Amino acid sequence: MRKSLVNAVEFSFLIGKQRSIDGLFLKKFKSRQLMLKPKIGKRELFSWAFYGLILIFVLWLAIIFWWLGGLRPVDSSKQKTVVFTIDRGETMAQIASRLKEVNLIRSPFHFKLYLFLTGKAKKVQAGVYQFAPSMGVSEIARLLIKGITDQRVTIVEGLRQEEIGELLVEKGFVIDLKEWCQTIADQKLEGELFPDTYFFPPKATQGAILKIISRNFEKKAKVGLEAEIQASGLSLKGVLTLASIVEREARADKDRRLVASIILKRWRRGWPLQADATVQYAVASAKCKVPGLFCEWWPKGLNQSDLQVKSAYNTYVYQGLPPGPICNPGLSSVKAVLNPEDSPYWYYLNDENGTMHYAKTDEEQVANIGKYLR
Repeated sequence: MRKSLVNAVEFSFLIGKQRSIDGLFLKKFKSRQLMLKPKIGKRELFSWAFYGLILIFVLWLAIIFWWLGGLRPVDSSKQKTVVFTIDRGETMAQIASRLKEVNLIRSPFHFKLYLFLTGKAKKVQAGVYQFAPSMGVSEIARLLIKGITDQRVTIVEGLRQEEIGELLVEKGFVIDLKEWCQTIADQKLEGELFPDTYFFPPKATQGAILKIISRNFEKKAKVGLEAEIQASGLSLKGVLTLASIVEREARADKDRRLVASIILKRWRRGWPLQADATVQYAVASAKCKVPGLFCEWWPKGLNQSDLQVKSAYNTYVYQGLPPGPICNPGLSSVKAVLNPEDSPYWYYLNDENGTMHYAKTDEEQVANIGKYLR
């Protein structure tokens, strides 16, 4: 038992000694940690703050230069203006993209952001403008908000190119009608002078006017109906020629698709179209040789002599389509040709009140003529 007591005393002594060693080790470890912990003085804090401010200043200058650079004119030396048209319903993204395409702004993003930040994005007015590469974004934006005193001109459906030229002269534009007619003939633009309401600059030249009209035709008819035209199996010229006849023959929208189907069926069967409008075009073209006389471009009351006039446009005498469009058709007539309405009819006529009457056979057509036109 005495031996056990000695062992217990020794064990307690060893435990106490181990705890003393552990405590000494922890004190040394904490002391070493305190010695290794870096001390940040005021000078170091000031240096970090100084360099941070320099970095922020440099970034701020870079942003300023980037922002102002995007608003600068594309080329300050180019003063020649470019006609730029903004259509109703165009988005700011579309306008900015087109301005970039014609090299009038440096960055569409800068342009859009500038108008947004200045509160002008929703104040842009449709119209025809004249911008130059020497103008900055702020000047272009100012003109877009201010608007311009454009001349409003409405080209209605079914006019000949001569009538459109005369309309422009009446509106005060300096147009040489002889040159106008020659240009339309040379460039084969009859049928492509798209009917619509336009805004032309007061001093717009013939070339500028035709460019605006052509761009509208390209957008709304040629590109807008590209898939339908391809699906029809017709050429663009063929579609416009047929649509021009439909435009003059069918007075109401409800009749256009039906008239289009009749004309298409007769043409594909090899029958003469016998469309009075083509005769009117031929007769007027023969009588009105000098532009500017303000002729009767669509003579009424055609007689037997008129129906026999020698012209490739006379569809009573010649089978097939005329050489080209007889007028400038509207979108509804073009769509009617591309999507005609099936029917059993092969004939039609307009009575004196403009009402359309249809017939399936030659006998029915003769009866309609006797009933509604005599």
